[in-house]
Amino acid sequence: MPIPRRGLVRALFALIQVMYLVFYLNGLAHLHGVDRVASSFLPGWRALVIVGAVLVTGAAGIPLRFYLLSAVAFDFRKLAETFGRLFPFVLALDQLWAIAPFLLLPQIGVGMAFAATAALLYVPFSERTLVRLAYPLQS
Repeated sequence: MPIPRRGLVRALFALIQVMYLVFYLNGLAHLHGVDRVASSFLPGWRALVIVGAVLVTGAAGIPLRFYLLSAVAFDFRKLAETFGRLFPFVLALDQLWAIAPFLLLPQIGVGMAFAATAALLYVPFSERTLVRLAYPLQS
């Protein structure tokens, strides 16, 4: 199996981090819209839980993505070890944000929301693969 160029792998990983930064910033910038969409599907306090989850996970995700982005930009050689320890948190966060397309339901419809969610559910595993390709663990 051919091994891709390391620079390409690092660039793809960086692009994933930028994608999530855009998600978080958009979610936080449009909290009122998140509340409106959540309130249309969930009554009362449940919509507030969705808004709170967007607020907390977005606020926690921004520094995480900046850390990972700077680690790959500065070619931090121990990124594989660090990412391995962070992976359970990254996985949980990414799986929660994988349902973000449903916040765009009025604009994109149910079919596209499911398709985008299905694609986003795979992303944390591709992140792990990219890190392992670019930063193989030393034995």
